[in-house]
Amino acid sequence: MQKALVLGATGFFGRHFIKKAEAEMEVTALNSKSCDLLTDKLYDFNQVKYDYIFHFAVKTEAGGYCQRHPGEQFLINERMNSTVLNYWKELQPQAKFVTFGSSCSYSDDALRIEDNYLLGSCESGYEVYGMVKRMLLVGLKALAEEFGMKYMFFVPSCLYGPDYDQKDKHFIYDLVRKICDAKYKKVEPVVLWGTGFQRRELIFIDDAVDIILKSLNQENEIINLSTGNDCSIREYAELICDIVDYEFDQIKFDTSQYVGAEAKKFEVDKIKDYPFAGPEMGLQSVVKFYTDKYMEKECQ
Repeated sequence: MQKALVLGATGFFGRHFIKKAEAEMEVTALNSKSCDLLTDKLYDFNQVKYDYIFHFAVKTEAGGYCQRHPGEQFLINERMNSTVLNYWKELQPQAKFVTFGSSCSYSDDALRIEDNYLLGSCESGYEVYGMVKRMLLVGLKALAEEFGMKYMFFVPSCLYGPDYDQKDKHFIYDLVRKICDAKYKKVEPVVLWGTGFQRRELIFIDDAVDIILKSLNQENEIINLSTGNDCSIREYAELICDIVDYEFDQIKFDTSQYVGAEAKKFEVDKIKDYPFAGPEMGLQSVVKFYTDKYMEKECQ
């Protein structure tokens, strides 16, 4: 059985990834407690020669972290990435390196196709995080060119699904929380940021994991991990309202708040034939998870 090292194993994506990956390979799962990537601790994990290194560890948050802490974000992520790349080159060069980029790395003015990932300026407001992810790809390309090493680089749209952390501030969980609380706890009003016409794309977590595992036979590729379809914030809110039977017309929109780009749609070619889950199914699972776990906890 092939052997894999997973970094960032207890994060949202890592948790879901390991559940499926363990059926196909022998997994060594590390998180910040078992291996702090800001130290040399990773070099202790060299008794096994891995077939894959999955680098999902990252320091970022939704909800304004990128704008408030650009220096911290740069220093932590650059240090972690350098540690992992050095470890890969010096101790595990036979492994295929699999990691994530970010939609923030695409320029506001460029079509979001893989060939444009390094072109222009990064997305406004997210320049530091976007550049950190660009530098990760530059490092992978440099190691592949000089030493013949192999990698896969996935650029995800917004990943979502159940089993997320209660403090996660990604927009879709904010919508679910506010609307469910208004419906079941009579918390009013529901206030959403922006006009609601800004558009965002979601990709269900199980689809993302499945695509990555099915793409491991490829090498030195950049793949937009995306459905290629987006919806407005209002459309997502309406779907959630339908699921919980809440009146959409009661929602208010605060246009004074920062909402980022009006649209972040990817262009998808390499995985366009994948049978993606629709937002209705995905949102039903997220609503059920929130009401079963977090609302029940608050009522205890």
